[in-house]
Amino acid sequence: MTKTALKSDKSPRLKLYGRIHSLMAEGNISDEIYRDILFVNFDGAESKSSLSERQLLQLIQHLETLVPGKQRRSYPGRPHNMNRPGQSRTDQLEKIEALLTIGKLPWSYADSIAKQMRLADKVAWVKTEDLYKITTALRKRAQKEGWDLSGETK
Repeated sequence: MTKTALKSDKSPRLKLYGRIHSLMAEGNISDEIYRDILFVNFDGAESKSSLSERQLLQLIQHLETLVPGKQRRSYPGRPHNMNRPGQSRTDQLEKIEALLTIGKLPWSYADSIAKQMRLADKVAWVKTEDLYKITTALRKRAQKEGWDLSGETK
């Protein structure tokens, strides 16, 4: 293989490495904190070279949450008003509860959705901004099974 072939093979990883280093600089993240993040979040990994490309992307997402002003929406095309200010955590949990009641499902079903989506082990632990994902999953099941949602308000 030529040097250019080797360089092009590693190009995606090198770009990810560069992004990691720039986020560390922007967030003023020390090497010690960075190593702790690797160890805790990636099963004892000691360096980024031992991570897969998918794990590198997860690391970048994690570092972006630590950099002020760098938090990005996970779905760029998602409407801005989806999580309206009037929709508090309580409102969203009540909506989930209502959907579970209509479908005659226990709370453990919503917990299993949260766990399957890798949000948390229980709905109670899911971040407020991610609760809509569980509501959406329940609505899709309602649509598939033909639940009567005529009394539901958007």
